[in-house]
This record gives sequence, C-alpha cells and structure tokens, in this order.
Amino acid sequence: MEDEIQEIRLGDCPICGGKGTLKAFQHVHEIPYFGKVMESTIICEKCGYRNADVIPLEDRPPKLYSVRVEEERDLFTRVVRSKSGTIELEEIGVKIEPGPAAEGFVTNVEGLLERVRETLIMTSHFKEEEGEEKAVEKIEELLRYIEEVKKGRKPLTVRIMDPLGNSALVGEKVRSRLLTEEEIKKLSLGPYVIVDSEERDQR
Repeated sequence: MEDEIQEIRLGDCPICGGKGTLKAFQHVHEIPYFGKVMESTIICEKCGYRNADVIPLEDRPPKLYSVRVEEERDLFTRVVRSKSGTIELEEIGVKIEPGPAAEGFVTNVEGLLERVRETLIMTSHFKEEEGEEKAVEKIEELLRYIEEVKKGRKPLTVRIMDPLGNSALVGEKVRSRLLTEEEIKKLSLGPYVIVDSEERDQR
C-alpha cells in the first residue's frame, strides 16, 4: 500500500544459508515531478546481508539528467538512483556505476556527497596503511573540495544517466534530455537485463 512499509518474508539467505532469515521491506511513495516509486530493501537477519533498490512504477524513457550545484540550496536537488543508474560528479572525477554490489537510493545532492565522502575516507585509511602517500593526498584534496561545495564556495556538476529510465535528478535547475543510442551502449547495466520492447509487449 502507498506510504506504508510492507514486510515480506523471502525464505533462506543465499549468502549465509540462514533458514527463513531473508526478508524484504517495501515502501511505495510518490516523488514530485518523477512519479511513483517503490523502495525495496532486502535484509538477512542472521548475517546482515543487505541490498536496496529503487523501482519506478511508471515507464520512463532512457535519459540523462544534470544539475550545476553552485549554492547551498542546490544541495537539496533530489537524487533518485536505481541500480541501473550511473552517476558522475565532474569536478572531482567521481563515477558511480552499476555493479553486483550496487544499491538504489533516494536522497539529495548533499546526501550523495556524504556517501562519496564516507567512501573516500574509507579508501584513504586503506591507502594510508599501504603507504600510498600521493593517493592519500589526492583523496584529502577531494574531501576539501566536497566541503567547499557544501558551503556553496565551489561548483559541482552532477549527472545521472540511466538506459532503463529508472533514475533521475529532480529540482528547479535540473536539465534533462534523452540518451542517444551511442551513449546507451557505453553505459553499464549492472544486474539488469534489457528486454526488447516488442518482446515486452507480448508478455
């Protein structure tokens, strides 16, 4: 039901083999100017395995969305990222692509930057232990840039591309266009499989 969290028992965990320990939480809600989506999170009560995705409930074309973050209020631009979405943060050279461990989420640009910041800090600790000083310095430089973006002192171009149309940026300054066939071919789909439109219509 819309705006209610539904819990579903899925059975045994494919990771640890726990009997009846796998469950899913599903939440259907509407995102203004995007439509209805279902946020789904699968969790194992035994080993802690977790996987999340965002599934739009309305058909959408393959699109590229972009926004230029230049002031603090731009940080509130909504980010809807499904497992099939690729995110690029141009000025800091960060690219988040679909993959086996990819998760879908709904947040805003500020929340996205916090996710990136946490990942960079973890990577920095790892590089520091390995004695890679130059890599640590580069990460510290990126972390400083992110802090400047959050204060509205540095610009950041955020893009999200999804060949399945399942991801988007939502906000006043957001620009969007259809992806070209060449762009679609270059994008990773992660765990998704494209179904031909004629084949889909026959189902």
